[in-house]
Amino acid sequence: MRTPLHRGWLALALLLAAAPAQSAPLQPAHDDEVVETLPAAAGPAAEQRRLRRTLAQSPRDVQAALVLSRSLLTRSQVSGDARLAGQALGVLQPWEGDANAPVDVRLQRATLLQHLHDFEAAGAELESLLKRAPQQAQAWLTLATVRRVQGRYAESDAACARLVDAGQPLLARACGAENRSLRGAQDEARREFEALLRLRPADTAWAGWLRTSLGELELRAGRPAVAIGHLRTALSFDDDAYARHALADALIEARRPAEVARLLADDASDAALLRRAIAARALGTPDAASLRDTLGARHAQAAQRPQDVPVHARERARFALDVEGDAAQAVALARANLRTQREAADFVVMHRAAQAAGDAAAQAEVQALAARVGLSDTRLAAAGERS
Repeated sequence: MRTPLHRGWLALALLLAAAPAQSAPLQPAHDDEVVETLPAAAGPAAEQRRLRRTLAQSPRDVQAALVLSRSLLTRSQVSGDARLAGQALGVLQPWEGDANAPVDVRLQRATLLQHLHDFEAAGAELESLLKRAPQQAQAWLTLATVRRVQGRYAESDAACARLVDAGQPLLARACGAENRSLRGAQDEARREFEALLRLRPADTAWAGWLRTSLGELELRAGRPAVAIGHLRTALSFDDDAYARHALADALIEARRPAEVARLLADDASDAALLRRAIAARALGTPDAASLRDTLGARHAQAAQRPQDVPVHARERARFALDVEGDAAQAVALARANLRTQREAADFVVMHRAAQAAGDAAAQAEVQALAARVGLSDTRLAAAGERS
């Protein structure tokens, strides 16, 4: 599953790359710091084999380990196969427990732990890293995202604020605005995102990230049509899978399944197949059964691999609810997911499942948890309370 962390990393990388020409040249902090990774001439599989051979001879070759680990993580994000992320983590095993490991190695390790939904371990790794390298902007942004995903908004706010000290005031503003929007300060956050868009009008990737954030804000505010507009704009800047799946979700909420089917027709990732299966069921199309069976088989296979289970927890709950029509099972899966992952979508899935199951206690449970963490989302209101 692709998380907002991916967008945060992208925005930071692009912001750093777009720094004014007169800024100071990059000075590596140590000899083994990776300054740039050149693209491979051959295909990714051949390049990965070459890197594995290199690491078999020199397991602590920092650059080879980072390139291979990042390549495996990218494949995991695209395919949804958590085994690849586990392999990527294994590549970094020579530095496990080493507080003096290169900063980039520790940051990649934290990113992988986050991807595998081991949020406590990811946060601990980042906090330890930042004691040694407090100017590491990517680490602060990643920590802010991890704490946000856990529903620990005050800690996320603190990490966002440290981005100013790390030389990234615009990211600090965007990071803080996202947290404020989650707490219900929609108008304030909306103004901040729009102001940030005006500050970098020529940066399409920056605009794509902020438009995606605006789209998610509008979904929480109960305005799916406005959200769809922002997300379509985001995709016009960059065909990013995260934004594409967010748009599909907005279209599902707006009951426009035919557009979901067209949007994701060429996307075979697990995340896309789920949304295609939901759309096919709503439309009653001939491929509904095959999509359901394919995704069900993938979930069954993933269930045999313990490391995959938390990565797909929300998707499994949505599959039970919106494809199989098993609301009681969806409640159980969504409840288990909320023990560790507390994004707005996680609350919404359990709330919808509880409503479908007629489980008033579960509905009260999810609303109470949202109030405890400080989440404000119009979709969590009881059906009769919505405007």
